[in-house]
Amino acid sequence: MQFCRGCPYDCDFCNVTAMLGHRPRTKVTAQMIAELDGLYERGWRGSVFFVDDNLIGNKRLFKSELLPALVAWQRRRRHIPFNSQVSMNLADDDELIRLMADAGFDNVFVGIETPDDDALAACNKKQNVGRNLIDDVKRIQRAGIEVNAGFIVGFDSDTTSTFRRQIEFIQKSGIATAMVGMLQAPAGTRLYDRMRREGRLLGEMTGDNVDGSTNLVPCMGLDALRENHRALLEHIYAPKQYYRRVRTFLREFKVPDVRQRLDLQRLLALGRSAFRLGILGRERFQYWRLLAWTAFVRPRLLPRAVTLAIYGYHFRRVVQLRIA
Repeated sequence: MQFCRGCPYDCDFCNVTAMLGHRPRTKVTAQMIAELDGLYERGWRGSVFFVDDNLIGNKRLFKSELLPALVAWQRRRRHIPFNSQVSMNLADDDELIRLMADAGFDNVFVGIETPDDDALAACNKKQNVGRNLIDDVKRIQRAGIEVNAGFIVGFDSDTTSTFRRQIEFIQKSGIATAMVGMLQAPAGTRLYDRMRREGRLLGEMTGDNVDGSTNLVPCMGLDALRENHRALLEHIYAPKQYYRRVRTFLREFKVPDVRQRLDLQRLLALGRSAFRLGILGRERFQYWRLLAWTAFVRPRLLPRAVTLAIYGYHFRRVVQLRIA
C-alpha cells in the first residue's frame, strides 16, 4: 500500500526526489482504510507493507489522521502487522512512536547509511547528522517496533577504519537486518552528475544493492572497497556475530501486546529451522543457545527469535552466493 509520495529531504545519492519531488503528497485516510478492508475481505491475514519512501514525510497528517484511523481499524479486525520505511527523526517523537506501535507497526526500515557525520554531511543526509543513532534505534525498539536499516560504504571520506566502525555500530544497535551496500549513483541524482563530471562514472547502476557492484570509482579504490565490503558482510552475518546481535535486539524489544497465532505455517517453520539450522547447520550451537535464552528470558518473543534465526540463514546464503 502507499500513503505518501515524495520526500522532504535531499540526499545526493537518492533519486526519489528527482522522480517525485520534495513535497509529500498523500492519499486520503478513507481510501487507505478502504484498501485495507479490501485486502482483509479477500482473506489476507499477513503483514502489510506501506511502500512509501518515507511514511512520516507528512508527519502532521500521518499522526493526526491516518494513525488514529489505523488504530481503530486494528480494533475492528484481527491484528495484522504493518511495516514501512521512515526517517530517523521518528525517534524524536515518543507520541508518534507509540501511536505507530498501537496501530500495528512492528517493523520499520530506516536509512542510517553511516555513523560517520562527515560522510553524512557530504552526501547531504542532514537529518542524521549530530544524532546518537544507537540511542535513537533503541528508543524505537523499546516501543515494540523492530528497526531494519540500510547502510552504505564507499563514500569519498571512507577509509578502512570506516568498515570497523560500521561493524561496531551494527552490533551495538541490535539491528538484525542490516542491509550494507556499496554507494551507487542513480541517474538523475547530484551524485551521478558529479561522478560524470569527475570522470568516475562506470555506467548505470544495476539496482541490486546485494550484488556487490557499484557504478562509480571510489576514492579508496574499487578493489579495496569490494574486499572490505565483502569482509564486513561475512563478519556481521557470521553465526556468532549475528546471533549475538539478535540477543541484543531481543533484550531491548518491547514484548508486543498482541500474541502471534501459532498456526500451521509457523509450526512448519519451527520444525524446518530446527532441522536445517539446529541439526544440519554450522550454527547449531548458536541456534539452540538463542532459543533457550529466549525461552527463559523473553519467552513471548520466541516466535520472533525463530524468525530472526531463519533470516540469518537467508542473509548468509545471500552473502555466499552474491558477494563472496
